[in-house]
Amino acid sequence: MPPPESDDDDKRTLEAQQGARGPAPKRERSSALTQERILDAAEAEFAAHGFAGARLREIAVGAQVQPALIHHYFADKHGLYEAVVKRAVDQMSTASWHVLETKRDVEGIVRGFVDVMVDFSAAHQKLLAIMRSEVLAGAGTLVSIIQERTHALLSAVVEITTNLQGTGELRSDVQPSEMVRAGLSLILYPIVDAPVLGILLPEEHGGASLERRKWLISEILLGGIRTR
Repeated sequence: MPPPESDDDDKRTLEAQQGARGPAPKRERSSALTQERILDAAEAEFAAHGFAGARLREIAVGAQVQPALIHHYFADKHGLYEAVVKRAVDQMSTASWHVLETKRDVEGIVRGFVDVMVDFSAAHQKLLAIMRSEVLAGAGTLVSIIQERTHALLSAVVEITTNLQGTGELRSDVQPSEMVRAGLSLILYPIVDAPVLGILLPEEHGGASLERRKWLISEILLGGIRTR
């Protein structure tokens, strides 16, 4: 028969169990932070040099990790590129769905959606420039991911627009999809084609703040789509 367990045995057992459970969350947090650093560095590198010109070694230096860790988390450069794009688009998509789920009036939906899209465009303007290049070249990873991640969202926006036309809150002489397209154009064009716009109409020193831009886009949209 084995000897009875002492209090010291119980203490050691408890410490061992706590030790087995304790480090895991810390390791998980560390892993998540490391991946975020890699994604941040990768977004900057892809934005600066495109997919073909980006170098994993430079990304590793920027993230302050060994190159092997990039392969561990993301397999290869293509996997890392997809992860960068998905992170950016998912952030925008999540925020946009929140607007559609919490706002019911025309002004709330428009201003909320404009806030999300302008913030996204400003934070990821170089990725949007890459998307434009991919579209001009035919297709690409970024384009297909954005289409996949935003199709349901934009369909919901068009459906809400249609419903608001039915209640008489929005003008009925413009197709819902055209209203949405006009809104996206107002938001995205100044970001994606900023160099061209800057040549045609240079901004005054300092330019407009993001908050001012959001307000102006919302005012133009609301003035154009509400029932007259």
